[in-house]
Amino acid sequence: MEIKKVALIGAGAIGSYLIWGLSRLADLSFTVIADGQRGERLREKGLVINGEPFRPMVQGAEETGPVDLIFVTVKYGALSAILPAVTALTDSRTMIISLMNGVDSEAVLEAAVGKGHIVPALLRIASHRERGKEGIDQVTFKEPQGIRGLYYGKPAPLSQRDEVQLEALKAFFARTPLLTHMSRTIESDIWAKFLFNIGQNIPQAIVGCGTGAYADSEHVRFLKERLEEEVVLVAKAKGISLHTAILEPGKNGKGAGYTKSESPAVRHSTLQDLDHHRHTEIDMLCGRMVEMGEALGIPTPYNAFAYHVIKALEEKMTVYLIMNRGRRRVSWDFLLE
Repeated sequence: MEIKKVALIGAGAIGSYLIWGLSRLADLSFTVIADGQRGERLREKGLVINGEPFRPMVQGAEETGPVDLIFVTVKYGALSAILPAVTALTDSRTMIISLMNGVDSEAVLEAAVGKGHIVPALLRIASHRERGKEGIDQVTFKEPQGIRGLYYGKPAPLSQRDEVQLEALKAFFARTPLLTHMSRTIESDIWAKFLFNIGQNIPQAIVGCGTGAYADSEHVRFLKERLEEEVVLVAKAKGISLHTAILEPGKNGKGAGYTKSESPAVRHSTLQDLDHHRHTEIDMLCGRMVEMGEALGIPTPYNAFAYHVIKALEEKMTVYLIMNRGRRRVSWDFLLE
């Protein structure tokens, strides 16, 4: 199996790493899937990644047709809306990699297209997106090194189809400048990132501070530890191992690629969304934690509290946008970025 045709749904901060890497392959048919105003803007203006302009091919899913590999990097709130596009891009040979945060996008995608297509994965990268001059998206990221980058794998035992897919992905990624790792513990890796997304994103978003607060404030650190403890309890009940070796890469931001000199000022994605008056992915993080806890009979009071605090901040943001609608251009297509 050879990967010759690839589609990306979600050309935001995470998707831009793939655009940066895959646009360099002259023999690859690579398409960004986007419709409406988002598609028009990408076709007209492209985007700038680490200071370099990119103009990828932009099409609708029906126009593109089935591909060998789909990357999904949309915001959680847009997942259900892009399922028809994923279905249009999928045939019997198609593999799907979701690099969305959280622990359930793979199950949602599998329910839409059937078994055998999903290759579990995650991406550890430090990236930032903002709207620059003339409405052009400006994305910056630190090129991953060491333990950072894209992780993919299949849980054991592997079927013959699993082995064929993993070998095809290994050969494909070897042709790209993307930093990738084949993982034998991919389910635990995904849950470890989920844990750190909750523990490192949410307390600082509530307080409105940089990550240095985790070292400087016993109160912010307390919130972080209580939120993470609840994730560990739910993961254990689901049979997911989060032992020390799995969690180590994410400690102190190492998994995301921050240096000690940068980390005190870093504002993770949830706080970045609030800063820029965008809806967050709190439903995918603390919201899903509360749902899973309720289903398993495990109390998750800190995640429930954090969920409602962030939702209240989103309501405050919405009021701000309505009051200022006449004075600034409001864009609601951020979910696909």
